[in-house]
Amino acid sequence: MVCRKPIPVLDAIALAALVILSLLILYPMTGQARQHSKATVCMVNSRQMTRAWLAYAGDNDDELIGSGTSDTTGYQTQHYPVQAPITTRLMWNFVGTPHDENGTMRNDVLEDEIRGFQVGGLWSYIENPKVYHCPEDRRILNPPIDSSNTWGKKGGYRTYSLGAVLNGYTALGQTNWLTEEYRVTVHKTNEIINPSRKLVFLEETDIYGYNLNGWNTWLNWENTWGDPIAILHEGKSVFSFSDGHAELHIWLEKSTLDFGYNQIKCYRIPPNEPRDFEWFIKSYIPTKIPPELQN
Repeated sequence: MVCRKPIPVLDAIALAALVILSLLILYPMTGQARQHSKATVCMVNSRQMTRAWLAYAGDNDDELIGSGTSDTTGYQTQHYPVQAPITTRLMWNFVGTPHDENGTMRNDVLEDEIRGFQVGGLWSYIENPKVYHCPEDRRILNPPIDSSNTWGKKGGYRTYSLGAVLNGYTALGQTNWLTEEYRVTVHKTNEIINPSRKLVFLEETDIYGYNLNGWNTWLNWENTWGDPIAILHEGKSVFSFSDGHAELHIWLEKSTLDFGYNQIKCYRIPPNEPRDFEWFIKSYIPTKIPPELQN
């Protein structure tokens, strides 16, 4: 046996300290890497959703899939055209409402929400429920935050929503008409101006559980958000754009973080923190902004 010289006590303490210091440095980096990995998955999912959205339009004479989600069949009757309706038509939405095996609205188990995916117009392009979900969206692990909800026993699973301006469901006097999004709603991809900078899917984590209907925001209330946007990636959110790419967007204002983290509806931003809202509105409106909506 070869005798080894004992490690001096001071050297052993220094070595232990070095190991502990290395671990303290390594674990935060591991956490950051994990966060980055989940954000990357989220961007890939959002990009896949958008390419399916584009493929549907390509297969249907440029017509956009409906952005509503409020019927178990996947279809809703909308007033058409939105800006000056003279008729109604049945529109196929990208997903349907969660429901049980008999088609009754329910959101008690994950399978209920998947059944909603399967009746939607994008399911034939994306037959994988995981693509509809951001790995940082943990609502499904708990009951809905708002106890007044009527949607079911669990939090939502689908993270990605479409804005109401993209062929959104409209009924006179409701939804798009209240927010005045009907003024800039588009129905075909060729109506979208500067598609590389116009939003398609955004992250939403509705406190009622399921992300009901299209995402809305106020266009006739100055500097007021409508539905909340989820901020799931350390002060950032994933957005996809009409040309098919996705980005991780960094929020700049403290008020935006407050609005997003706390999922506050109809949040009026402070007048000295306009940057995030101004960027969003320019990106959200897909077509020319009419004079009545210009500041």
